[in-house]
Amino acid sequence: SYMTLKSSIAIIALLFSSLAFSQTAITGSEKQLLATAQDSSRAGKLFDELARLDSELFNAAFVSCDQKKFEVFFTEDAEFYHDLAGAKFGPAVRTLGPCPKDKGLSRVLNRASVQVFPVEGYGAIQTGDHTFVQNGSKTVEVAHFVHLWRHTENGWKIARVLSFGHEQVAPKK
Repeated sequence: SYMTLKSSIAIIALLFSSLAFSQTAITGSEKQLLATAQDSSRAGKLFDELARLDSELFNAAFVSCDQKKFEVFFTEDAEFYHDLAGAKFGPAVRTLGPCPKDKGLSRVLNRASVQVFPVEGYGAIQTGDHTFVQNGSKTVEVAHFVHLWRHTENGWKIARVLSFGHEQVAPKK
């Protein structure tokens, strides 16, 4: 579970720091255990599968603007909470608005920010940051997201979305 993983990471980090202070060498297997604990939310089969689905979701939403491809990513009871635009439920979540590409808007995922945490008996939580780029704008919009994925007999579906921390910033050079 997430709490077990979090506790394990804290214990390993404490062990690592105490070993560093005592100048005791860390064995290869201990280094591997530490690396595995730190990277488990950023790599692996589940991470790769949800990263692929994220790419397909935003391609359907921002590039191809394909309603049929877009709507299948969500559960019937999907909920979407956006700090600026408010909340949407069910069919409103699964329905595309005007095509962002036609307005010169694109989404860029900050791949290094993405983490995935399994939820026993349900699915997974995916978190990350992304940037929305408007052609011709002197700023970009950065935001955080949380997707609660439910694993169903028909594959992975998003049940809940949190989109927050939207902020206009100067683009990184």
